[in-house]
Amino acid sequence: MNDREKIIEILLKDDNFTLISHMLPDGDSIGSLLALGAGLKRIGKKVQMFTPGPIPRKYTFLKGAELVDNQVFSSTSSKVVIVLDSSDEERLGLFKDQVMSFARIINIDHHVTNQSFGSLNLIDAEASATGEIVFGILKELGVELDQPIAEALYVAISTDTGSFKYDNTTSHTHLVIAELLKYDLSPGVLSQKIFDERPLSFFILLKEAISSLELYLKQTVAVMTISKDIRVGSGATTDDLDGIVNYTRNIEGIELGILFYVESDREVKVGFRSKLLDVSALAGKLNGGGHVRAAGCRLQGNYETVKEKVLREAFEMLKEL
Repeated sequence: MNDREKIIEILLKDDNFTLISHMLPDGDSIGSLLALGAGLKRIGKKVQMFTPGPIPRKYTFLKGAELVDNQVFSSTSSKVVIVLDSSDEERLGLFKDQVMSFARIINIDHHVTNQSFGSLNLIDAEASATGEIVFGILKELGVELDQPIAEALYVAISTDTGSFKYDNTTSHTHLVIAELLKYDLSPGVLSQKIFDERPLSFFILLKEAISSLELYLKQTVAVMTISKDIRVGSGATTDDLDGIVNYTRNIEGIELGILFYVESDREVKVGFRSKLLDVSALAGKLNGGGHVRAAGCRLQGNYETVKEKVLREAFEMLKEL
């Protein structure tokens, strides 16, 4: 019996589950969390849901979001924890030690960089999103989907495929979406909520980011930098950082886009986007991870040191490309 079969067996036999997504949750992590949680409840299971940090406001409209605890990890009655969309245990943030103390950890993810830290691991790097894997699990469990579950899965898959623009979009992805659309979803409304609508603070922050634009390697690498002071001064939250790095890749002729977010004089968060380069490999060299065209890492050190290190690794990989 392989890990997938063992996981399905546990989900059918056990009655109580703890679910958690990763820190700085995105649409896939939140959508997968809510869909699996609601699906398990539909077949009579008890479920507690957690995420180490607040849910971004653009996803709070999803049904069940109000049930996710992001302050205190208080699960005591469950013997099974299910970690969703987290490539490594460090992404569990302040809940890491409590999660890793569980005797049975089910790790469900689609990142090629996943470190298989669970006692059971269902890692499918061919899946466009963890939500796509969750859809298959719910089908195997015999869960009858409803509109809220379908909506959560749609958000999970559409966000991790960039509204079906990224190369991880497959024919199977579209088949899954076709199934979800049977549940009275409104793709136009959902797209507006998760991709188009932004608070004014986002655009103020974007203006600052674009003003920092630097080009390297004959204008094939675009770099933007935002400091915490700039973010706070613009009135933006950390949620507003989401998506800014994409503007680097959208410049004609750019192969690699990088966003440096200077959290402090000791830590810098780095986001990567590319057109051909495998940035999951680049992030992996820097103890990060992610997807082939979208990845990131967190590095200790001051901005200048981190920037020099990141650009050196990036330039080497681009030369090989």
